[in-house]
Amino acid sequence: MDSVFFAPTSMPSAEDSTVMGSRNGRNAISWRRSESGQNNDERAIASRPLKETLSSGQLSMSVVIPLLNEVDSLDDLYSRLKAALDQYAPNHEIIFVDDGSRDGSFDKLRGFWNEDPCVSVISFRRNFGKAAALNAGFQRVRGDIVMIMDADLQDQPEEMPRLIDKMDEGYDLVTGWKFKRHDPIHKTLPSKLFNGTVSRYFNIKIHDFNCGFKIMRASVAKDITLYGDMHRFIPVLAADRGYRVAECVIEHAPRVHGVSKYGAKRLITGLLDFLSTVMTTRFLNKPMQFFGGFGLLTSFLGVLVGLYLLVETLLGAGGHIRPLWVVMAVLILGGIQLICMGLLAELLVNVTNRREMSGAVREVLRNHDAHSDEIGERMAAV
Repeated sequence: MDSVFFAPTSMPSAEDSTVMGSRNGRNAISWRRSESGQNNDERAIASRPLKETLSSGQLSMSVVIPLLNEVDSLDDLYSRLKAALDQYAPNHEIIFVDDGSRDGSFDKLRGFWNEDPCVSVISFRRNFGKAAALNAGFQRVRGDIVMIMDADLQDQPEEMPRLIDKMDEGYDLVTGWKFKRHDPIHKTLPSKLFNGTVSRYFNIKIHDFNCGFKIMRASVAKDITLYGDMHRFIPVLAADRGYRVAECVIEHAPRVHGVSKYGAKRLITGLLDFLSTVMTTRFLNKPMQFFGGFGLLTSFLGVLVGLYLLVETLLGAGGHIRPLWVVMAVLILGGIQLICMGLLAELLVNVTNRREMSGAVREVLRNHDAHSDEIGERMAAV
């Protein structure tokens, strides 16, 4: 990364709720971070509607916006987003991630940063991709709720309340559903095929996985790692970690400024990333089921070929099918190699998983009565 600017510049402790450092004579926003079960006040906040706690400033929101060459839309985006945030989440920060723009976008963002203490800007040396931009933003969010959106204004900031209301139904991540898309058919048709395939395979009832407009709890953003083009699979990665995901119909606006950054090659990259997601979600902790399954199938086919050759040889008709002996050997040896790869992968997983899985535990309710304290003291003394 080339340049990184942050505002506010410091973070209070979990117990504090104070005004943070100022810049240009303006006070930065006050942040309130809470952890479940810490005290009665936090439990009271958790029991109230999310829209109410956000609009009152009791909970904070971080907005992460990746962008590439969107200088023409930034002024309109910033003004509309600020108006929506001031109404629905006054305790907020906006993190712009400039993914190697060459059209002056960074200079425009620097102006926002100079004027608004709620704005942070991250600038990459070159274009690393949307997933890398989102990941950089996720690593720096400080809000209780995280919202992501594209900078082309096809995602409209005024739709924010719909996502908040849906999350209030008990979900950890809500993604937008562009029910009526204003895109050409060469984009909508492959998108429908992609979404249908992912939804059926992972059994997640979502119609638009790749929608750039999402809202999630901060724990979700901190718990997933994005790379390549894995931003398309954020709901899948979150669901695999045990988070509750849902979708909400939003209004999709036609593009006014700039051009789409995605071409036909995303069909190929989408397929490859789909296979990567399958491996990292379904078979990450049980690779033997993947490699061993293919290995057993391959070896079984080799055995069938061998039985066929044996019968033909016993009947005296096997002389003209010698190439099948090579096929049999390749199938059986290939199957054995796949099984061995599965065993090695299992050994690696076993070593890696000896430590507790990060983010797997949602909440721990401890018993703090005198009896438990006494047991703790006895265990410490042993």
